[in-house]
Amino acid sequence: MLPWWIQMPNIISQEEITELEQMVLDNDSFQAYPTRSGDYDGNLCWDMNIEKFNRFALSSYTMFVHQPAHTHVIPHVDNDLWNRNTVLLVPLFWHKNYAKCVFTEGDTVTHETPILMNTQLEHYVNNNEHDRYNFQICFAEPIEEVHECLTRT
Repeated sequence: MLPWWIQMPNIISQEEITELEQMVLDNDSFQAYPTRSGDYDGNLCWDMNIEKFNRFALSSYTMFVHQPAHTHVIPHVDNDLWNRNTVLLVPLFWHKNYAKCVFTEGDTVTHETPILMNTQLEHYVNNNEHDRYNFQICFAEPIEEVHECLTRT
């Protein structure tokens, strides 16, 4: 699955996921941000740097992403000005029909656990009838380097 994405189960606890979901329920600060091309892709973001999740050996920051029901997130590459070359994506309010992310020239992401995702390859989401939320820990490094850091024993 590398260089597109890889599952990272057990890296964020269920208690932490419940805490993150409650934060989303208590917030309405999501806004659109431009992609590398300057276009808006359909994602809504909430910058909320939660220090306890910046616990890895690489520099990182955190944010939330929301795709309202029936949103089509256009194919895009994330803006590397924000050090978002790789993200650890944690699906929130996970349900059986959690919309998949598709890489234009690669793989399709299945979001059943947290995943490590390369945001510098073009990707998109065609959301379904459910609001889609996730929490992201963002890294400037390429996916292979982040994966090695997060899986070191």
